[in-house]
Amino acid sequence: MSSKASTNELNPLIGIDIPRLEKEMERYQNILDEQADHAYRVAEQARNLGLDPKPFVEIPRAADLASRTEKLLVEHLESYPVADDIRALLAEHDRETTSIMMAQRVAKGFREKGYDMVKSIDVGLRVGLAILTEAVLVAPLEGISEVRLLNNVDGSAFVSVHFAGPIRAAGGTAQALAVLIADMIRRELKVGPYIPSDGEVERVKEEFGLYRGNLQYRPSPAEIDEIVRACPVMINGESTESIECAGYGRVRNIDEARIRGGVLLVIGEGMCLKAPKIRKHTERLDVPGWDFITKFASKGKEDGDDSDNHGFKTRRVAPIDIFMKDIIAGRPIFGGPQQPGGFRLRYGRGRPSGLAAASLNPASMLVLDDFIT
Repeated sequence: MSSKASTNELNPLIGIDIPRLEKEMERYQNILDEQADHAYRVAEQARNLGLDPKPFVEIPRAADLASRTEKLLVEHLESYPVADDIRALLAEHDRETTSIMMAQRVAKGFREKGYDMVKSIDVGLRVGLAILTEAVLVAPLEGISEVRLLNNVDGSAFVSVHFAGPIRAAGGTAQALAVLIADMIRRELKVGPYIPSDGEVERVKEEFGLYRGNLQYRPSPAEIDEIVRACPVMINGESTESIECAGYGRVRNIDEARIRGGVLLVIGEGMCLKAPKIRKHTERLDVPGWDFITKFASKGKEDGDDSDNHGFKTRRVAPIDIFMKDIIAGRPIFGGPQQPGGFRLRYGRGRPSGLAAASLNPASMLVLDDFIT
């Protein structure tokens, strides 16, 4: 009797009218749906006036991750259904595992339907990346420019994934896992591994040395050598910078001599920084050929922390002036680190601005004497 009383005392739902609350939640959800429908109707009427870039609302409505993935990649999937399979896998696995399994399933399904190898790998990889990014980013569409089947020196085929600048939006984890997903797909479809030549390895080293953009981590030449030689998929990409490589500008399997920004992002901020997360999946799925990632996952853990953790730690936030180092001489500075009077960053966008675009008040152009136009 006493144990029953104590159990009732700990139950936070005692005295709460649960059926009434459930009805209120359902009523609230219906109100949201009705108002969303009304907003879409108003937006469609506004778009029909022809004052916008597109005469229709570009953002489709979706109920969950599975629906978003299917609608985001509607042009790539070509009516191939994936939503139900994604829901079934998400009910049993986490999002990362679901992305890998779904990518393999879609690639194999496309191959069985008669699509060529490149198309099958491409669509499977985009589906996996869309699930990783919850189908809310542009990375699955524009972060991967294309997938190719190229040849090693011995003539065997391998997978080359061409990353573009928008892959940065996916984050380091998704960038690295995209390479792992591509490897899992090529194993499923019986495609051989990538065996880089010395020129291809040295080309990546030269690009890291010439790149002037911001990277969270710049691997050493030895680390670059190890990653490029051990990775079973070629991390390739479009040329994004104006600087050209002089020493290894013309290398097989690489189109141009200019720096490929997507390659540096995936290797530096993905493969190196997110190595612990990659290792977790490679060990759990028992993926062969990824032992090299263990070295990067354990980086910095072997040495003990000799610093004094008992000393006084200030809470003052130090100004971050890293961006000041990249300013070209002669250009005006609109704001210093932690100094009042600079430009204000306002989140949100107007109708003329697209995704990840920036807008500027015309008054600012006048104040700056037309320096920004």
